Amino acid sequence: MVTFALFEDEAAVARVDEAQVAALTRAATDATFYREGMNAEQIAANRHVVAISGPTAMAAAASDRQRLVAALVERDLAGFVIATRHAADNLELDWLMVDPAHHGSGLAARLTEAALHWLGAGEPIWLTVIQHNERAIRFYRRFGFEIEGETDPKRPVPTWIMRRAAGTLG
Repeated sequence: MVTFALFEDEAAVARVDEAQVAALTRAATDATFYREGMNAEQIAANRHVVAISGPTAMAAAASDRQRLVAALVERDLAGFVIATRHAADNLELDWLMVDPAHHGSGLAARLTEAALHWLGAGEPIWLTVIQHNERAIRFYRRFGFEIEGETDPKRPVPTWIMRRAAGTLG
């Protein structure tokens, strides 16, 4: 069994940097964001996620409206999550990235639990997920999220909005 430690905000930034976040995001997106037949615009959109991941994580750690939680196995970044409080009634599980080597280890669940706890476990919370990422959709359903509908249909990579109702604790 792999042992990992969770670090939040400043403690996370003290242990990881933008390059590590980007490398992990590349590994995670390579494993889950791509499928056969994607066009150049969709591939570019996925690469953009990698490009903004490092600065986004560092900015989240410094924001009072966001929480960055990083999971480390020994000294290596194994995953991270960003939770965002856009407003009191607009809470988002914003980013969840896990190194594919740690899929199925429980690490994603621990990161998700930390984010939900910070957002307010019983509060209504939403997220977006790539439509073809069935593994992620199944994972989020374990936490009470259900597909509500499609996000902006003009997005290059089709995504679902998933929501969990107030009072959901699972």
